[in-house]
Amino acid sequence: MRSVVAGLILMLAVGRAVPVRAQGLYHIDQQFGGIEFTVRNLGLFSSHGAFDRFVGQLIIDPAHPENTRIDVDVDANSVTMPWDEGMTMLRSADFFDVGKYPRIRFTSTAVLELAPNHFRITGWLRIRGVRQVQVLDAELVDQHGHTGHGTDIADFVVSGELKRSEFGMVSDRGIISDTVRIRIHTRIVLDRAAAG
Repeated sequence: MRSVVAGLILMLAVGRAVPVRAQGLYHIDQQFGGIEFTVRNLGLFSSHGAFDRFVGQLIIDPAHPENTRIDVDVDANSVTMPWDEGMTMLRSADFFDVGKYPRIRFTSTAVLELAPNHFRITGWLRIRGVRQVQVLDAELVDQHGHTGHGTDIADFVVSGELKRSEFGMVSDRGIISDTVRIRIHTRIVLDRAAAG
C-alpha cells in the first residue's frame, strides 16, 4: 500500500481522485482540491488567492514510484482574489502577464519518501516563460476505507514557497512580499483490488 501511495503523491499538484491500476496515463483536472497561495502585504497582513482552472497528465508506476511523473498546466488567467483590483493587478504585465504568458506549467523530476506519510516532490515550474526548480512538501493527513465501494480514500496537503522575483515579478516589492506560500489540497481514491 505504501508504494502505491508514494507513486500517487504527485497527484498533490492538481487534486483529482483516481483509482490505482497498473502503470498508465491518467488525465487529471481540478475536480477535487485546489491550488491556493498567500503573500504578505506591508509585513502586516496577508492576501490570499487561488487558481480555478488547471489540468494535467499523471503517469503512475506503483511498482517503481520513482518513475511516477506528473505534468500540470494551470490557466494563469483563472487566478482569483477576494477583490477585483487584486485580480486585475495579478493578470497585468507586472505580475503573471497573462496576455503574453497564459499558462503556468509544472513538470516533476523526482519524488522522495522522507517518512511513511511524508514526501518531497521536485520539479520544474515555469511562470512567465521562466523555468525554476520547485520543491514541494507533501503529507498524507488522513486515510480511511469506503467499505461499500472497496476503495481507500487518501487526503493530502502539499505546501511550498517560491520567490516571485525569480520569475520576473518584481513590482511593488516594498508593499508585497517576495515570498509566496503555496498550499494544495487533494483527495485520492485507491482501488483496493488493483492496489492489493
